Amino acid sequence: MFLHALIRPPRHPRRRSLVAAACAALLGTAGFLPAAHAADRHPLTGSRPAFATPATDSGPVPGDRHIDARVYLDSRDPQGLVALLRDITDPRSPHYRHYLTPAEYQRRFGPTTHQVRAVTAWLSGSGFTVTGRTSHYLAIEGPARAVQRAFGTGLHSYRTGRGTSDAPTGDLSVPASLGATVLGVSGLSAPGAAHPLSTPSPALNVPADGAVCSGHFGEKPATDMPKAYGRISTYAPCPYTPAQLRHAYGAGTKGATGHGSTIAIVDAYGSPDVAADSDRYTRATGDRRFRPGQYRQHVTPADWHVGAACAPPRTWAGEQALDVDLAHGLAPDANILYVGANSCLDNDLMDAESYIIDGRRADVISNSWAEIIHSSPGHLTPALVASWNLLFGQAAAEGIGVHFAAGDCGDSSPRAAQTGVNCDPKTTRAQADFPSGSPWVTSVGGTTLALDRHGDYAWETSMGDELSIRTDTGKGPWGPIPGVFAFGGGGGASDFAQPWYQRGRGTGDTGHRTTPDVAMEGDGALPVLVGFTDAGTFHLIGFGGTSAAAPAFAAVQADAQQASGHRIGFANPLLYALSGSRPQIFHDVTDRPANAGSSPLTVVRDEGPDTDTSAGAQRYILYTLGRDFGLPAHHGYDDATGLGSPAPGYLRWFQHTKGALR
Repeated sequence: MFLHALIRPPRHPRRRSLVAAACAALLGTAGFLPAAHAADRHPLTGSRPAFATPATDSGPVPGDRHIDARVYLDSRDPQGLVALLRDITDPRSPHYRHYLTPAEYQRRFGPTTHQVRAVTAWLSGSGFTVTGRTSHYLAIEGPARAVQRAFGTGLHSYRTGRGTSDAPTGDLSVPASLGATVLGVSGLSAPGAAHPLSTPSPALNVPADGAVCSGHFGEKPATDMPKAYGRISTYAPCPYTPAQLRHAYGAGTKGATGHGSTIAIVDAYGSPDVAADSDRYTRATGDRRFRPGQYRQHVTPADWHVGAACAPPRTWAGEQALDVDLAHGLAPDANILYVGANSCLDNDLMDAESYIIDGRRADVISNSWAEIIHSSPGHLTPALVASWNLLFGQAAAEGIGVHFAAGDCGDSSPRAAQTGVNCDPKTTRAQADFPSGSPWVTSVGGTTLALDRHGDYAWETSMGDELSIRTDTGKGPWGPIPGVFAFGGGGGASDFAQPWYQRGRGTGDTGHRTTPDVAMEGDGALPVLVGFTDAGTFHLIGFGGTSAAAPAFAAVQADAQQASGHRIGFANPLLYALSGSRPQIFHDVTDRPANAGSSPLTVVRDEGPDTDTSAGAQRYILYTLGRDFGLPAHHGYDDATGLGSPAPGYLRWFQHTKGALR
């Protein structure tokens, strides 16, 4: 089980204390010590990928092959860091919100100069050259033969079913004297790659397209369509605008517009058209434009790595537009900082994230991308996971709230991936996405939101769609009903121990961190409206996914920060403390909303004329709602929608209490 591979080996021969063991579990950075390693070596457990087996071994790589890698550095005081994080993020602690500055964090928890010098000397003596250094890692290069000298194992090529990939022949190890400094190594096997968690809907909100959509849920019965489940369905609502979402969730009200806060958004690459597109979008939706300087962008196109491992920049441009439009739309006075990673690979995404965290350049960070830990071939090693968790711990120490979309593939199991449109086909088991599953981030799931004829909140159900396609563009019956799973909010048990803030909060007795924590609208069947330029043409198009929910909730947190007058930071302990006893804080989202009418719930999405889909030229899709794959939504906490979605009372609570429990 991967959880065991994340339990760090003891740094000293003596038995670890219970405190030290708890630190390892909470940071997600620990594993067991194999007896096979010499006493003077410290193993990096799990650093040999699962696909690197004798049966798939194609032999050693040439000794003179050029290697680029990173050696990630651990905290100088992991136990002290875990103790501090609980102390300053627990709303019942006397030290709640006593955050560190980046300089204070480095002085207390960053690697020491002596530690860095020792690692540098060891690498140089092994044949590597240190080409770069940050507070998180050393960048190195050298010949493949240096791997054996430095890490005590060879480097071979392995068949993976999708070609070949280099990997260590055994777990890496480092000198025992450096075991407390070296957290892990990346770059010796296939890199980790993330994908955006959004899916465009072909239904444009433009009357000229001829597509039929409702102004609110149930406004236009689909009387010209075949019945489903023995009754008439309704045409799906037109894509939602930020103003509609603000009204539904009680966001953007006086004193809660994000003023004084900065929302950072991390995606891959970056579009040069976003600022201009945002102006066109706000004019089209009647919303507020960015003030001069309110939107900033940090991208380095000359350093981009564009290749087969990543979706192309034009795909990420749609994700960027979605994130910016939703963050600005629900927190119209917050500053927006977009940071574009040089690729979708872990190293580049981590650089983008650390750019924000190391300089505390934002109050909240929104991330709408994901990976999975259990895949074939697997690439997300314990070293990368541990390095990510340490970075998120630094963010929490500095009072930065990090938010991740929970995923769009239900439980991310192989069965879900058979038909899910935004699933990773390499998945090998049901699992929570990563980094959403980290115990130090807020995981944001998806819902299906319905508004009434006044534009008020009517109900929500879990984001989970099964679709059936009409077979001959307007004359025949629906295909099989309910059809196949297409889209669903992510969640479930992660590979990390259950954190203290989830214990006794209705999250079950699995012993694991479960996701999501909260949820908001993100359904592809009832999408949100986004504006962006593609191939020189500006489009208004509906987008769905937890990619919409994550920036929306990050914006709500910016609103809450203004309302409270305090930096909120890592919010999970507060969110779970607020649940249960205060029913007006969250909407309790279930598969069968009490005021939604008869079940199952269905909508017809008119895709407009001459729209091609994977099943051929089709015009209409029937969606059966509330069918998240493997993740039922019930009263109380559930792993489809978490604690639920923020009710208007959520922001009112921050205004009345200044964010302090009483």
